[in-house]
Amino acid sequence: MRISASILFIAFCFISSSSFAQQTKEERELSNILTQTAKVVTEKLPMIIDSDTRLDSVATVGNQFIYTNTLTQYIAEQMDAEQLDIVIQENVIDTICLNKDMKGFIDLGVVLIYRYLGKEGKFITELSLDTSTCKKA
Repeated sequence: MRISASILFIAFCFISSSSFAQQTKEERELSNILTQTAKVVTEKLPMIIDSDTRLDSVATVGNQFIYTNTLTQYIAEQMDAEQLDIVIQENVIDTICLNKDMKGFIDLGVVLIYRYLGKEGKFITELSLDTSTCKKA
């Protein structure tokens, strides 16, 4: 049995609208804050992070804030994703809870997602941190 594209579209719209309607006031406020933050950051992009990394875009979904980075010196096939994960964990993820600039995200319990692409745009890896797990000082 084949489902037409229009039926799938209608179902998607219904599911999307009903899930939004079920957001609490706090969830809507968080979505608004994250959307406004993404807008401000987007105005400054692309941004060179270091000699190998460029932040190309940010996005938000629910309580997630997604950073999409490009490794400007490497194509995806040159990278060992498991080794890169170790480097990102040590140099990015493990430093977030102690970074005073991230206090707003931590206070809101935002999930930060760091996505990395090769210079040709192919996905390499992504890591995340639920900032609600950070100890609040």
